Amino acid sequence: MKPLQRRTFVKAMALAGGAAATRPAFGATLGGLADGATGASRQSRLDHTKSLTLVHSDLHNHSLPSGDADGDPRDALRQLRRAGLDVACMTEHAVSGGYGVGDHVCSKWQNGGCRFITGIDDNDWKLMAKIADDAYEPGKFVAFRGFEFSTPTIGHISVFFGKDFTDPLHEGALVTGSEVAEAYRVFPPLEPLSPIFKALPNTAEITPFYEWLTTAPGTGLLGGGADAIASFNHPGYFGNFQDFLYHHKAAKQIFLIEAFNAITFDGGESHDATDYFWYGRDSKLPQPFNACFNAGWKVGFSGVSDEHSGTFGQTGKGRGGLYVKYLTREGVRRAIMTRRTFGTREAGLRVDATANGVPMGSHLAHRGKPLTIKLDIDRGPKWVGRKLWVQVVGPGKDDPRLLDVFPIRVPGAGSPVISFDAKPRGDWLFLRICDPARKNDPLGHAPFEDSTYGGAVAYASPWFFRD
Repeated sequence: MKPLQRRTFVKAMALAGGAAATRPAFGATLGGLADGATGASRQSRLDHTKSLTLVHSDLHNHSLPSGDADGDPRDALRQLRRAGLDVACMTEHAVSGGYGVGDHVCSKWQNGGCRFITGIDDNDWKLMAKIADDAYEPGKFVAFRGFEFSTPTIGHISVFFGKDFTDPLHEGALVTGSEVAEAYRVFPPLEPLSPIFKALPNTAEITPFYEWLTTAPGTGLLGGGADAIASFNHPGYFGNFQDFLYHHKAAKQIFLIEAFNAITFDGGESHDATDYFWYGRDSKLPQPFNACFNAGWKVGFSGVSDEHSGTFGQTGKGRGGLYVKYLTREGVRRAIMTRRTFGTREAGLRVDATANGVPMGSHLAHRGKPLTIKLDIDRGPKWVGRKLWVQVVGPGKDDPRLLDVFPIRVPGAGSPVISFDAKPRGDWLFLRICDPARKNDPLGHAPFEDSTYGGAVAYASPWFFRD
């Protein structure tokens, strides 16, 4: 009998329930910078408990089981780890292959063909757990299973940590006239027919999925996702969740919204994550963050690559920041649920913020008085002294309002953190951090983007106010 290795023992304990809490054992600075430069320290200067460690995540990736992507999922997780990510999830598309359908009609992994129609099946779901378990190394790298509920017209949602999965076919959100109208995006010859089908009513609804999400796992034929947590993906692309229709029970399980997502990346040499602050504005859709928060959802920001190319962890695509106490699956889950998160497209970046001492992503008592905002931002020695702009963003009717703007210089380790006062006007407030050296988004416009401010490099999660 082989002796039990420490790594095997620690992993087994973590898989059994996470009770063997594992402090992070990786480098003191963030990795993944293409030029080999040193990233920021993992310790927030606003964490006075000294109990939190910053990790970078990529919680949205696709490989061959999805049907529209390349790459083996095992190799994908290895690539993501080598790219300096500390937390990663393969969120393969769930479209119509659940509950035995895909097992019979399309069992082979392939890019396109019937796999494009079905996405993952029940056998894939089981194998995805093993692939994530094999890659998981508590204290060093956290991988876990997830799926993307991928509808053609009402939106995509990633679901993490659950025992069950579902798909749009079985939740009444797949075959509609609006779906055919949007199909030209992936099959261009259908574009001339799009106006005809777009005129038909959209019968797809998001509520059946929310009902599934809030049902106990193992319930009936379709199971349930009440043991899972979730994220709104690329809002406005393939739908905006029925204008962010609020669901009281589901709101207790959805904790993130993607701020940066590279799904629309066109294959050029520079990988520039799409800024979803602007996405859909050319189609006259309401600004997604404003619509989401105004509808009552309390979610934090993340950044993802949404990789489909087979090359994972590419520099310049989106990634998220999480503050964990322990680098285990349970530790990551708890970090997501605090919403003390940020989205960025800069490897090696640290962002943290407080309002009157309350961390970003939190609820805050509010009586209309100005708040003292403290911002901790760092990307290692090369960014010390770099000029950035911090935009204070609050609610509006169709678009958010720019409440204030502050020019800053990234401080060195021995200098005080950034501090300024801001007055909220409404039920929420978040920080948008811009770099004059970064080009504006193609859809960007004043007052949020111009030649002075440049494009966004990070979003700090909102504060939500209550009287």
